[in-house]
Amino acid sequence: MNAFFTNLSRYRDYAPLILRLAFGFQLIKVSWPYAMVPAEHLPQFESYLTSLGFPLPHISVVVSTYTEFLGGFLLVLGLWTRWIALFLIFNFTMAFVFAHLRIADTYQNTMPAANLLAVNLFLLFNGPGKFSMDAWRGTEPR
Repeated sequence: MNAFFTNLSRYRDYAPLILRLAFGFQLIKVSWPYAMVPAEHLPQFESYLTSLGFPLPHISVVVSTYTEFLGGFLLVLGLWTRWIALFLIFNFTMAFVFAHLRIADTYQNTMPAANLLAVNLFLLFNGPGKFSMDAWRGTEPR
């Protein structure tokens, strides 16, 4: 069994790619309507943050929406990965603490924010991997 796991190590460069693609596309999908039709969707989001007592709800809505939207694209590309991971960690820490824990939200509702927080911590600490624009540009060690 140990040989099996040893052989799997040769595929380790694919792990960050798979995480970046899966969670990057998730961010794009979820934030797309907010970013593309802000006049229709951002007021609802702002109202929700206001009801939670979020500080500066209008600014928070815009920053959160475009951090997730642009962050999703950058994660898919593997471009400026550690920087965007840092911004997304902040974004999802705020969501986790102020929008989920604060209201004792359900496990099911809390997990997307927790998962995105965990994935971005992984990317911050480990980088985007070999199959990324950061590696191609030489800004990440291979």
